[in-house]
Amino acid sequence: MSTILFLAMMVAALAVFGRTMYRRTAVLLKGAPDDRFDNVGERIQNVLLYAFAQKKFIQQEPRPGTSLSEQTAGWMHFFIFWGFTILAIQVVHMFARGFVEDFYLFPFTPGLLGGPYLLMKDFMEVIVLGCVVYALYRWGVEHPKRLYGYKPAEDRLAGQSHWEAYLILCFIGSIMISGKLYDGGRMVFEADNAHVQAEMYWQPFSYMVGVALGGIGGAGLAELASDAGWWIHNAIILVFLNLLPLSKHFHILTFLPNVFFAKTKPKGQLSKQDLENATSFGTSHINQFTWKQVLDMYSCTECGRCSSHCPATMSGKELAPRQLMLNLRDYLYENEDTVLAAKQNGDASAEEPMLVGENIVGDRLIKDEVLWACTTCRACEEACPIMIEYVDKIVDMRRHLVQEEARFPAELTRTFKSMETTGNPWGIDASDREAWAKGLDIPLMADTPDAEYLYYVGCAGAFDDRNKRTTQAVAKILKAAGVNFAILGKEELCNGETARRIGNEYLFQSMAEMCNEVIQGYNVKKILTNCPHCFNTLKNEFPQFGGDYDVVHATEFVRSLIADGKVELNGNGAATSKRITYHDSCYLGRYNEVFDAPRDILKSVPGLELTEMERSRKFGMCCGAGGGRMWMEEDADKRVNFQRVDQALETKPDAVAVACPFCMTMIDDGLKSKNLEGKVDAVDVMEIVADRLA
Repeated sequence: MSTILFLAMMVAALAVFGRTMYRRTAVLLKGAPDDRFDNVGERIQNVLLYAFAQKKFIQQEPRPGTSLSEQTAGWMHFFIFWGFTILAIQVVHMFARGFVEDFYLFPFTPGLLGGPYLLMKDFMEVIVLGCVVYALYRWGVEHPKRLYGYKPAEDRLAGQSHWEAYLILCFIGSIMISGKLYDGGRMVFEADNAHVQAEMYWQPFSYMVGVALGGIGGAGLAELASDAGWWIHNAIILVFLNLLPLSKHFHILTFLPNVFFAKTKPKGQLSKQDLENATSFGTSHINQFTWKQVLDMYSCTECGRCSSHCPATMSGKELAPRQLMLNLRDYLYENEDTVLAAKQNGDASAEEPMLVGENIVGDRLIKDEVLWACTTCRACEEACPIMIEYVDKIVDMRRHLVQEEARFPAELTRTFKSMETTGNPWGIDASDREAWAKGLDIPLMADTPDAEYLYYVGCAGAFDDRNKRTTQAVAKILKAAGVNFAILGKEELCNGETARRIGNEYLFQSMAEMCNEVIQGYNVKKILTNCPHCFNTLKNEFPQFGGDYDVVHATEFVRSLIADGKVELNGNGAATSKRITYHDSCYLGRYNEVFDAPRDILKSVPGLELTEMERSRKFGMCCGAGGGRMWMEEDADKRVNFQRVDQALETKPDAVAVACPFCMTMIDDGLKSKNLEGKVDAVDVMEIVADRLA
């Protein structure tokens, strides 16, 4: 009778689960196309590193010992994950024994790998139970903001009861305890079973449970406890299984494919729109997202690591990456039936693409100010343990606002007009582009077309008075080292990076094509630049237009010059004996993994003491200028650069070093706002080197 009851329970639960998963999968497949089947080797490596090795949970960043470190919670998740992975074999055993007594999955029989497996399982059940207790303490006593939500951006999340977290933790704990009751009880009432006797010596903790049960009530209580453990264990598994697709714990099923299908193209490369054949020019409806973006929505664990590192969230703006993802996910679930009834995205039989639901961009769901708050710094993506992609979604929705609605912050009107009429966001005539080089005898590509390196200055380095000093410093270093380089001068064109990040893909493509045409006209092979935004665009996005160049950032290049002895430094510069902290540029660091080069340069300068901020390297905080924020107004009490300067000042520096013209502007303005001009300097790494040339 019990076998029939268990079979009925299992069939019913699996049927409900199967129907739910069928619908979830069907919705996923309705998403727009996205080629994620390339670079299979790299994808498998990502699964091994980020899924099975749980790299982002146990990595050394943020640095252990700092207030930002999440290593304790990370190890907790590591053991819970591996506990469940190891216990998967035991789950098979428990379910199969409802029909076949003493079932063992090969090769985990008592005579083969069964003993070592049981020892590992026995210990993992105890470890996972301890992790559950710690997790309950965090939820019930510590109340970390990361779990409960950051206000004001996550008011909706913070207002929830979070009952699901407690329920799931109790489920996990009950699975561990019921497993111990099942095994421990068998060791008493089935003591004469040869298999049970063999298992006994491999399960010390289960054995102790058995001894306790036998001592309290003998074989009768042990059998009752073992049977109860079996039913509780299997019932919870079946309920848990059906709860997964309906909750944030859906990631237990989706995180492996989400990691496998994560972006393997350069992090700094946004998608190229087919402007000639496209029927839409941005994302505004829920079924316009790609299937991978839908998978991201399914996979969000609500852990809050993204929001805890988001500069917009920290500065009090309305954007929190987690809340953005949850809003999209919930709206998708609400409109699941409509999505399923719609023509599949890209279906040739449909005269026009069928849009599901309302326009989600605006007051309905994702407010304009949420999208414009993003600096595209990728701190959220770096923090996400299952590699959810946020920036591409935000830019796709910005593209809708700019290209389909013509709705954007008023100050961007001036920026777009400047880029269209003068070819740069500063709005300065192109004839002034080489004014910084006056009297410096800098060679032009027009005069030296066989130059080994094109020094691509960029708009900030050419037009901004403060950043001209950095440009001159780079040129001074190159000349001192005897590097064969030249500049384009008046011929240099803006690469359009700002337009693309803001969402004006049409303007970006036209500017990028013209810029690339000029560079290709000189048959350039190697490009040197000091602007990380130019560096990222030329290196990662110009290949979309046929521009395959060897692009190097100035810090990497100068480090090699120092290592080769072509640049020698002394201790007599203006920066002698200074305590310096280095601010990581997002587009140099997180986007292109250039962390060590600027630090190595600073360490090689005699008399400099390099200190690190808590938020550094991969988890360095954005200066606030990326994603077009450089050109947008910001409330004084919500300025990201003010917060970043406060973090820098905690190290008590004499100067804050940067390697990006945008960062220079933001850090310098932040220091001036605190009346620290002349006391704490903002200085580019290249300026320090130029000042110390022997």
